[in-house]
Amino acid sequence: MISEIDQFDLDDSSRRLVASDIIDLLFFFKTGVGKPRDIIVKMRFVLETYCTWTYAGFFDSGDSLADIVEKIRKTGMQHPACALLDELDDIHEYSQEHDRNLDPVDSAASAFEVDELKDFVRRTLTIVNAIPDLP
Repeated sequence: MISEIDQFDLDDSSRRLVASDIIDLLFFFKTGVGKPRDIIVKMRFVLETYCTWTYAGFFDSGDSLADIVEKIRKTGMQHPACALLDELDDIHEYSQEHDRNLDPVDSAASAFEVDELKDFVRRTLTIVNAIPDLP
């Protein structure tokens, strides 16, 4: 018996996942509706994917946001993503700190936390060109 193996296009699958996450981030940005822990995970995934695709020769596909920030920092001004360093570092620090502090079962957030998270989502979406750079 001969079986046929269908080729699975990881790039296409990844693109759909990133697009879906960007839609979720945009929805959260506009409405504040969503679980903060999920939003934080999606922010990191979208940024990691954006950086590894946009700067393919400078990052590995498995690089985490922490890896990306560190590689930019080590390379310095010569790194093509150098202009993103401060934003990526701020988002990384925020997401790392808040992900640990959110209860995985009840990840509800106060209005202040939602506004703060919405700002980090806006910054994420701006980096990946999903929204214009807003004040």
